[in-house]
Amino acid sequence: MATSWALEELLAEGGVKACCAALYESPAVRWFLGGELHPGGEEATRRSLELIELEPEERLLDVGSGAGSAALLAAREFGCVVAGLDYGADAVRGAQQAADAAGLCDRVGFVVGEAGALPFADGEFDAVLCECSLSTFPDKTRAVAEMRRVLRPGGRVAISDVVADHGRLPERLQGTIATLACVGGALPPGGYERLLADGGLRMFAVEPLDAEAARLAMRLEDRLRAGSLLDRCRGSEWCPFGFEDAIAAVRSARRAIDEGALGYAIFAAAAG
Repeated sequence: MATSWALEELLAEGGVKACCAALYESPAVRWFLGGELHPGGEEATRRSLELIELEPEERLLDVGSGAGSAALLAAREFGCVVAGLDYGADAVRGAQQAADAAGLCDRVGFVVGEAGALPFADGEFDAVLCECSLSTFPDKTRAVAEMRRVLRPGGRVAISDVVADHGRLPERLQGTIATLACVGGALPPGGYERLLADGGLRMFAVEPLDAEAARLAMRLEDRLRAGSLLDRCRGSEWCPFGFEDAIAAVRSARRAIDEGALGYAIFAAAAG
C-alpha cells in the first residue's frame, strides 16, 4: 500500500496535477468517493451548466474532464457538442470509450492536454466547464487566460472548486493528502472572483455547495472506516494511501466545513 511518504514521492516527481490525475484514476479512490468525484456529483454539474445557460448545439470545452461523465451529461441532456481535455492519458482513453459506448462519439471527443496550453483555436468555444481541477493547476492565471482565449466574445465559463480560508485550517489540512484533495491549492473566499476578473471574465453568479461538500466528506469517512476493516486492503496496491491519515484528514475537513473555513462553490462568468 502506498503510504503518505509514497504520495509525497509522487508529488515530487510529477507535481500535484500529475499525481491527482493518477490518483483519481485509481479504482480504490473511485470506490471510496462512491463515484462522485466532486461535491454534488451530477446535480452540481447540471447546475453549473444551467448557470451559464448552455444551449443545444453550442460548443463546450470541459477542462479536466477525467472519466468524461460531465461531458457526456452535457451532450446527452443539453444537446451541445463537447471537447474534453485531461492531463491523464488513461482517463482520456476511458472517457472516449464511454462516449463511444453511449453512442455519443459524434458529439463528444476527448484529448490529452495541458490546461495552460489548450490545443484549440481562439474563440473556438461558446462555453467552458472546469470542475474541481483549477485548484490543482500550478499556474492558475495561465489556465484562466487560456480558457478566456478559446471562448468567443460573450462566451461563458463555469468553474466549481474547493474554497479555503488557509489561515483558519488546521495543520492536518495542509499536508499531502489534503493537497491531493484539492485543499492545498484552493483559493480563499474572493480569490476565484479576482482570478477570473484579472483574466478578463466578468463574474455573474456564485453558488456555494458547502452542504454537498459536507455530505461527500461524511460519506468518504464512512467508506474509509469500512475499508480499513478489510484485510485484503492491507498491503495491497488497491489502497493508495494510509487509512489512519486519510480518516483523520477527512474528519478535520468536516470540522473545517462546519466552521466555514472550507467549502465548495460554483463560479459563473462571461467573456467581454
